[in-house]
Amino acid sequence: MVPLDSSVSEVFGSMLLERYEPGLTLLEATQRNDDIGGSVVFKLVKQSSAALLNAYSRPGFPYTAWEIKSLVLEALISEAAAALQAEQFKQANEACH
Repeated sequence: MVPLDSSVSEVFGSMLLERYEPGLTLLEATQRNDDIGGSVVFKLVKQSSAALLNAYSRPGFPYTAWEIKSLVLEALISEAAAALQAEQFKQANEACH
């Protein structure tokens, strides 16, 4: 499992350093509420961080940790791809609560 104090950029890669706060931790990303009407990349970061934590802690979660990390990098190709992936992670996250 990844430590909760790991930064988003450490977990998902340096591509996010260019677009997001480099020191933001996974746990902090899941707790922030400023994604409403905000950046598509932030929505992706928030939902992928939650999905990663769910993948490690909830048996049967539909994504593995490796898949989540790969899908995040693929989603960074465009805002449309990021929005779609964020929504897919959001649905998976909400379904496991």
